[in-house]
Amino acid sequence: MFKKVLLLTLVFVLVFGVLAYAEKAIPTSLEKPVNLTVREDGDILRTRWTNPSSIIQATNDVNNSDYEVYADLYYLFDWKKNEGDWNVCPTPASPNFEDEIHGYFYMHMPNIQMDEKGNSENFFVIWQLDPTKGPADSFDLKNNTYYFRMRYALESDSNEFTTLYSPYSDVFAIGKNANVTEIKKLDSPKDLQVVVKKDSSNKPYFHLEWTIPQSITESSKHIPVFHRIDFKVGDGKWASEKEFDSMAIAGSKLLTSSDTLDPVEEEYVDKVVIEENTYYFRVVFEGEPNTGSSIYSDFSNIVSTKVESYSNASDWAKPELDKAEGYGLIPASLKYADMTKHITREEFAEVAIKLYEKTTGFTPELKVSNPFTDTENPEILKAYQIGITAGTSATTFEPNKLINREQVATMLSRAIRIMVPTADFSTDGAPVFNDENNISTWALEHVKYMSKIGIIKGADGNFMPKAVTSAQIASGYANTTREQAIAMGVRAFEKYKTGE
Repeated sequence: MFKKVLLLTLVFVLVFGVLAYAEKAIPTSLEKPVNLTVREDGDILRTRWTNPSSIIQATNDVNNSDYEVYADLYYLFDWKKNEGDWNVCPTPASPNFEDEIHGYFYMHMPNIQMDEKGNSENFFVIWQLDPTKGPADSFDLKNNTYYFRMRYALESDSNEFTTLYSPYSDVFAIGKNANVTEIKKLDSPKDLQVVVKKDSSNKPYFHLEWTIPQSITESSKHIPVFHRIDFKVGDGKWASEKEFDSMAIAGSKLLTSSDTLDPVEEEYVDKVVIEENTYYFRVVFEGEPNTGSSIYSDFSNIVSTKVESYSNASDWAKPELDKAEGYGLIPASLKYADMTKHITREEFAEVAIKLYEKTTGFTPELKVSNPFTDTENPEILKAYQIGITAGTSATTFEPNKLINREQVATMLSRAIRIMVPTADFSTDGAPVFNDENNISTWALEHVKYMSKIGIIKGADGNFMPKAVTSAQIASGYANTTREQAIAMGVRAFEKYKTGE
């Protein structure tokens, strides 16, 4: 029985494996090229068209030799001047084909470039159309009209099947009697994003992606539209402000929705140091119209490599956390930390000493002997030395214990009194809270002062100084989050920083 099952399995694998890898049959029809346009560019005429998705697939099939017989896919251009006859381009296997420089315009489709929307380009010079002309001559579009059309041909050079032609594209005229579609405006790239990547040598570079508006897709059917990447470091100048053409340009001027930028390769900078610098990017579309100079869109949104110095912050807190990062008020221990978590006594002491140092511009030299048996953190000892904080006993600090609101108010108030000893510390006009009887006697003046100056506030008439009931203790009532603590530090810094 086992042998029969094994035999059947082998037959199944062989039969269906062969079917799975069977080569494709030659198509029975080809779609025509669409959106054919021709534009003047100095002494040449540039043609542009859109390849249908079925032709793109056929191009890939030819390139990968996926058809059951050898096949080649070409595009063929016909042209005529004024009311003359069409000069019809044969396929390379046709008996009357002569591969000369004059008269015939064709190309192997796998060799033609396409942008993300399937658009391709080619060009003609006058001496390709007229063998009596030379490189010094140009098209006389003032007195003549040139007409172009194109189609695809799938061909076998071994006569294994009859050459298959697509229908012709629409005819496009340029010159004296032609109607020209002018594109005068381009919309900007949307939703720009940047990601830092590293190459095989661990060297950083940047990958950018953006959204192409539908209007740009439509414009790209008629004229080349491509992107340029603008770049700057920190508060420096944009590359475009130094020299507009120094902006990195799309490869082969193809319309794409992504690109990479290596600022060292572009000679913008000598090296990229993500940890020390912030790099900024924006993207602009450039279009080459039928006549005249290039046209440009507005710039996209600006993106940067700035890494937020926090994680999982509340929406309300992000502006003040960004300020804190700019002011240097976020201690190293809280860099990239979850800001919605409750803050400990150790962490808040570090916040308070950062506030002191950044406000006064002075870093205390640690001189005090460590009285605590449960911490050796020098930031705690600095805060203890200058009087910002105290221990929970003569020998303990309890660094991992969560800090409540009246303790936060007290520690910040002490820091402010040390930073700006000449300030007015009266509590006249301070709010009266419904739960004032729950505020510890040693904290009351500090709470009053901090609420008066608006750095730490109550809610619904209550200050919520500390947990009193067992239910409040269990729920973490009156504990302070890291983002709340840092926001208080920002407010104090902005109110009392040196020179203000």
